[in-house]
Amino acid sequence: MLKTRIIPVLLLKGNSIVKTVKFKEPRIVGDAVATVKVFATRKADEMIIVDIEATKRGSINIDLIERISKSCNMPLSIGGGIQSVEDADALFRVGADKVIINSKFYSDKNIIKEISRKYGEQAVVFSLDVRRSEVGTKAFSNSASVNSDIMAIDAAKEAITNGAGEIYLNSIDQDGCMQGYDLELIEEISSQVTVPVVAAGGCGDKEHCVEVIKAGADAVAAASIFFWIGESIITIKEHLKSNGIEVRLK
Repeated sequence: MLKTRIIPVLLLKGNSIVKTVKFKEPRIVGDAVATVKVFATRKADEMIIVDIEATKRGSINIDLIERISKSCNMPLSIGGGIQSVEDADALFRVGADKVIINSKFYSDKNIIKEISRKYGEQAVVFSLDVRRSEVGTKAFSNSASVNSDIMAIDAAKEAITNGAGEIYLNSIDQDGCMQGYDLELIEEISSQVTVPVVAAGGCGDKEHCVEVIKAGADAVAAASIFFWIGESIITIKEHLKSNGIEVRLK
């Protein structure tokens, strides 16, 4: 049985790590490299780092990503501002194990296909940022500022068809609220896709992690619970283990 992964999510804004609420109001947590070093000692299974300004800025801060990767002793998924295979090449060269694609996918579906053809599907993560509405759950891009007008499940399936090996599913409505994951959303998406689903958005308690895995997620991604609640990765893993969920403890 595959072990459930616990993945801290770090949002880059300049040289700092920030945390948002519903993708807005970024609050500074600390220096990027220093924060990564802290998590590197805490038995995280992987780490997700997303530069929330890269697409708007039009460039990827490769120098900072390289410094971060040198301090990271676990698999590293990097997102933000990836516009081409060449951008992915640059991130893989400086230490990324996976690249995360969001905004570019909606204007060029081939971006995932081209990267996965070169590096393998396991190296490409599709970031599915979603928001509920009266007409259903829609996919958003550009840090939740652009409504793609595509249903979330359709976006997920299309990304997988093009070669995405994992879905990073983030609820905009729940982001930073610490009131629990959108379990209905997790169940809906995970039951209809053929790749692992990493659930994000809403974690504020160890029990939320149990709930989201039972809803169908393959991995738990979180930030606020570490920054504002003070929970540790190891205590979350121990809680999952006590609830019959396999995790890596060593």
